[in-house]
Amino acid sequence: MIVVHNHLGGIEFTKAFFVSLIANTVTSCFGVSAMNASTPAERMAELVPFLGNLFDINKGVNVRIKNGKVSIGIHISVMYGVNVSAVVASIKNKLRYAVEEQTRLPVERIDVYIDGLTT
Repeated sequence: MIVVHNHLGGIEFTKAFFVSLIANTVTSCFGVSAMNASTPAERMAELVPFLGNLFDINKGVNVRIKNGKVSIGIHISVMYGVNVSAVVASIKNKLRYAVEEQTRLPVERIDVYIDGLTT
């Protein structure tokens, strides 16, 4: 949890808020077909059907907040035939804008990992 103070008081942001904001922003981008698992626990949850819903909200999203700056890592699959570099550039621009607009915290780094290609 991170607290941002201003002249009106403090605002608390949880990691779950960041993960939800990032996942919704990324899945709305053209060319993104799915979010992929990024940790062994998420991969295991994909293999066991009744555990699958436990990790859906943060699947493929890594958020680190250090010294008031946000670092983001996402794992995605893209659609076959799209310009991957254009999709990644679009994701980075949308994510930076969404996070900075909603939280007023600077985004230090955005890493986009393409883990798959879907037809």
